[in-house]
Amino acid sequence: MFAELSNTVKRKWPAMEDVSMTIRADNIYRTYAAGQDPSTLFKKTISYMDSAKSISRSEEQNNLVNREVEDMMMHAIFGSNRIEYAGLNFDITVHFCRKILRGEDVEEIDERTPDYLEKLADIYRIDPPLKGESLQYVLRSRQEIVQHMKAFQHLLHNFAIEKKPMTEQLIKETHEILCKGVSVIHREGPETPSEKYAGLYRQEIVAAGNSNFVVPQRIPSMMVKLCADLKQDMNTAETNKAIDPFSVASKYSMKFVQIHPFLDGNGRMCRLILNVILFRFTGIFVAIGERESDKEEYMNIKKRSSATMEGHGEYATFVLDKGMKSLRKVKQKLHGKK
Repeated sequence: MFAELSNTVKRKWPAMEDVSMTIRADNIYRTYAAGQDPSTLFKKTISYMDSAKSISRSEEQNNLVNREVEDMMMHAIFGSNRIEYAGLNFDITVHFCRKILRGEDVEEIDERTPDYLEKLADIYRIDPPLKGESLQYVLRSRQEIVQHMKAFQHLLHNFAIEKKPMTEQLIKETHEILCKGVSVIHREGPETPSEKYAGLYRQEIVAAGNSNFVVPQRIPSMMVKLCADLKQDMNTAETNKAIDPFSVASKYSMKFVQIHPFLDGNGRMCRLILNVILFRFTGIFVAIGERESDKEEYMNIKKRSSATMEGHGEYATFVLDKGMKSLRKVKQKLHGKK
């Protein structure tokens, strides 16, 4: 994956599409805090993208962009896991993500294998206080990082690099990878092993707070519609040679989580969908949830959207702001600023 991602970034970044498209704002954006100005944010974002496109990059600059893209991915995984109380600290997240990116073998830790203690020591070396945690917690959290990265790679490769459509099958495959080896822990009763829910639409009615999600009987038809609507939006964008990737990514990320098609892992999946759509059109990923204030802002946006049913306008503004900052950071580094 490292070579594939590196070559793609080198040839196309930040405009990853084969068809030249204009990044054009739609009218969905809504403000939710004082001082927000989506129009100004969008103009800044476009200026940073144009600045990056205008540079005839050296090999050193291409390597810089690749490092920044990798870092964005790892921050995105860490933040997404943190929202769900999954994974471990950032340093351990980076450690395993880099191994996977470079094609190293990172499988489940099995107590029966001879290198079992060596693999555990690898984790404790990075975060010594973990020695005080239960072995079950450490192994589960490690698995959550490893599978998250593998799922990210799978969805990114198929949708953003190979330009395949976002289908139910691709979503199910990605979810199966994401949740492999991670059981669902319930407040009461036995755990649900990953074999019983990973990549499978849920059969239970679920709710979160005041939000009631789609009933199981309607999930298949709602997911068919989600994929068809995204395909239609992509076709329209290609025909018009114009798209607002921040709006489109936010829209389908929000739609997915409101369907909540799986028993667990829906939050992480919705942010994977968000980021692969963003990457396909802007070459960036956004990290959500790394700080408590960021997590709270994000969760409040989702709650308001579910309560008011007013769409993804606030979420699009939130994502646009993060995208602008990601592009600004890369642009500054390309111009030699720290």
